[in-house]
Amino acid sequence: MKTSYKASVAATLVGACVLTGCVGKNNSAAQQTQLQAVTTSVPAATKNVDTVNWNLGTGEPSTLDPALSATEEVSTVVGNMCESLFTFGKDSQLQPALAEKIDHPDSLTYVIHLRNGVTFWDGKPVTAEDVLYSINRVLDPKTGSSWITWAPNLDTIKITGGKEITIKLKKADALASDYFATPAFAVVEKAFAEAAGKDFGTAKGGVMCTGPYKLTRWSQGRNIVLTRNDAWWNTSVEPKVKTLRFKFISSSSAQAAALASGDIDGEYAVPRAAQHQLASKGTMLYGKSLSPTFLSVLNSKGALSDPATRQALQNLIDYQGIVRSVYGGTAQALRALVPPAAWGYGKDVYKTAYDKLPAPAQNLKKAKSLVSGSVKAKQKIVLAYTSASEEETKIATAIADAATQVGMKIELKPLTAEQYSGIFSSAEARAGLDIFLVTGYLEFAEPVTYYAFFTTGNFYNFVGYKNEGYDAAIKAARSTEDDTQRAQLVSKAQAIMAKDLINVPIVTQYVNVYYRKGLGGLVPRQSYYYTPWATSLGGV
Repeated sequence: MKTSYKASVAATLVGACVLTGCVGKNNSAAQQTQLQAVTTSVPAATKNVDTVNWNLGTGEPSTLDPALSATEEVSTVVGNMCESLFTFGKDSQLQPALAEKIDHPDSLTYVIHLRNGVTFWDGKPVTAEDVLYSINRVLDPKTGSSWITWAPNLDTIKITGGKEITIKLKKADALASDYFATPAFAVVEKAFAEAAGKDFGTAKGGVMCTGPYKLTRWSQGRNIVLTRNDAWWNTSVEPKVKTLRFKFISSSSAQAAALASGDIDGEYAVPRAAQHQLASKGTMLYGKSLSPTFLSVLNSKGALSDPATRQALQNLIDYQGIVRSVYGGTAQALRALVPPAAWGYGKDVYKTAYDKLPAPAQNLKKAKSLVSGSVKAKQKIVLAYTSASEEETKIATAIADAATQVGMKIELKPLTAEQYSGIFSSAEARAGLDIFLVTGYLEFAEPVTYYAFFTTGNFYNFVGYKNEGYDAAIKAARSTEDDTQRAQLVSKAQAIMAKDLINVPIVTQYVNVYYRKGLGGLVPRQSYYYTPWATSLGGV
């Protein structure tokens, strides 16, 4: 895969401000409640820029090895340097990159035809051996790549021609082709990686890829500098930025100050508190994302073992209040775990099924009725969240306040970023917790990938959820290549999950990007993790 209203007048006002957006003399109510527009296109950049200083708000990367590109600070940099067989287009559709095309003669076979004339930054040609080495390196458990999970149905990968590699599966897997555009298939130079050994991807060892920007310098603790690769094979795209310097300011207040002063030229995922101010200083844009924020049950034996408790929790949440006051209109309330932006196919099927699910609306009367009829619902519920996120802190507080109004008792458990990450890897870290607030994201527009996390036995199915109908639908969907049929199967599983409520969807927050005046061309898209987004940026 993130105080009682009735205690006193002061407590009531504090709780109310979380969701109704109490405004000061310098803010109007309209500014607090206005929904932000989603940007799908902007005029192309037309001018060259010598240097752009870009911030990584989540801090300094631990590596630049594409095989280990699984966090925002790593992926935001690596996406501009290292390329995969395919890439994601504007609508998350697959487009050829280092592979000119991939034939799919039957449900178990993919024949990859590599592009001619592609070289690494050092001028050496990309060979089938480099590609095979890169794929196998991801599949080697010693590498420690999370992208190994793409291959549960893999049989063999072999070089079958000078510029041809053939992948054979044990059984049909509709998800396999989507991974061709992810770091699971990012290509590195075999000789360089072998010579670097354990230092590959570090400040000392560096990387060797094919992309539009090449690593020039990594000064640990200070910055990472990329320079334009003027020998890039993709002559249809002309990057305008010559030098891209990444900095590592992780404090929200420091980020806001650096962006406002111009010390930093741009950033993805700008802290919410800074967005309104920055909108008047440069370009602040929002786009639909593949990121859901939701409550996920951890303890199947406590208060939440009663469906009435989970239903009450679903009904007490002020979804629209969260959209307006926590996210300032830069989010949408969700009916299901997977956001509509992730419907990469079968959109009509998904929409019909989605619209049949309960609308995300607060109903305190119904929640109170459910609680009154349930002994379990009156028991204490421990809700964990990361205190590193201002937004999630506000959401958790608002949920606990509303719970008190309907007779439920939610004890908040704020966790540091390190403690919170432990929930995903340690049963010990999950001990004593009943539910936690999660913000995740899908790698690409395929709902199966996220719903599979909650099938029986999956590593991320922390609560131990078991539903034969759900499991069967997701298993069948993964092996179904027909888009309409796959969408129908996923929608079936989605309806089962919505009824069982082991997860309570809340919102999908928009992806955002800011850049200073004088820059342009960049559209906020979730795919920036795995695409060379800086090639769109330039002067205007």
